[in-house]
Amino acid sequence: MSNSKQSALVHLASGIGNIVFATPLVIALSELGLQTDLLLDADYAPTIELLRPWSAVRTIFERHKHVNLDSYNHVIPAIPPFYWRRFRHSYGSGKNVVRRPPDQLFYQNEQEFYLSFARALGYPSSERPLYRLPVAPSDQFDLRAQTLVIAAGCKTGEMAFKRWPFFPQLAQRFEHVVLVGTADDMRDAHGEPYHFHNHVESYIDRLSLRETAELMATAGAVVGNDSGLCHISSALGTPTLILFGPTPHGTLGQFPDNVHVLRAGLECEPCWFAKRFQACQGRIDCLANISVDRVEAELRHLLGSSPTTSHSFTQIVRSRKP
Repeated sequence: MSNSKQSALVHLASGIGNIVFATPLVIALSELGLQTDLLLDADYAPTIELLRPWSAVRTIFERHKHVNLDSYNHVIPAIPPFYWRRFRHSYGSGKNVVRRPPDQLFYQNEQEFYLSFARALGYPSSERPLYRLPVAPSDQFDLRAQTLVIAAGCKTGEMAFKRWPFFPQLAQRFEHVVLVGTADDMRDAHGEPYHFHNHVESYIDRLSLRETAELMATAGAVVGNDSGLCHISSALGTPTLILFGPTPHGTLGQFPDNVHVLRAGLECEPCWFAKRFQACQGRIDCLANISVDRVEAELRHLLGSSPTTSHSFTQIVRSRKP
C-alpha cells in the first residue's frame, strides 16, 4: 500500500502550547502523503478550534469520541511523558502503534520529540518544519499596524509564577493596547489584580479561543509570558515577544523568525526542572529583573516605531525589584 493511501491517527494531549508544538508532526505526515486524523485530549477543549479547518487534517476527534485504532495503518501516541501514564493502557502492543521516542527527548527538544514519530515513518532527518496554525487575520477587529496585544496570563498554580509583573506599566508606554485572555489572566503570580489605564482596550472573556487567535493574527505585535496564547501568536506569524523566567525556552525547539525571547539572564534561571524557585526563595527574580525599558525597546523594534520620550514608570519597576 502506498503512503498516499495510508492513514495515520495522531493522539495529542496536554496544554495549548504542547499541541501547538506538535503541529510540525502533522505537517510532516501531510508531506509524507498520509491521510491524517487527530485525537485530541486537550487540557482546554476549545483548542480544537485552532486546528480546523486544515488541509493537513482529515478529521479531528474529541476525547469523548470512540476511535477504532485498528482502522489505521499508523497510530501515533504523540503525548508528553507527563501525560503518558493516563493513556498507555489504551495502546497495548498493537502492531500499528508507532514506537515512542525516549522521554528525555521531550525535555531536550519538544518539537523534535513529536517529529521523531514522522521520522520513524520515513520523514527525512534534515527536514524541520516550523510549527504553525491554520488561522488567518480577521477584519472584525479594529486594529492598527501599531496595535500591541498583551497576553498577561498563563495557567494557575505554580504555572502562575511565569507571569511578568509589569504589564500595566508597559501598557502606559503605547498608544493602542489590547488585552486578551480570561479574568484569571488579570492577576499577577501572587494573585494581585493588574490595574490597566483606561486607554487599554479589553477583550477579556469576550472572545472564543479561535477569535482570540484571529485577533492576534491581525495585531502589530504580541507580548506575554511563556503561555499558550503566546505560542499561538508565534504560530500565526505575528511578531511575538515572549518573556521567559523560571521555565526553559531552549527545550521547546526551534522558534520561527517572528518570535523573540527575552530573559533577565540570571545564573539561576531557568530553574523549572532543577531546584524550582529555591535560589530566589520564590521571589522570581528572573522576571522581576526584566525591566519595562527593555521590553518596550524590543517591542518598538518589532512594531517599527520610535521609543517614547517619557519613562515615568522606570522608577516604579526598579522600586519593586528585590
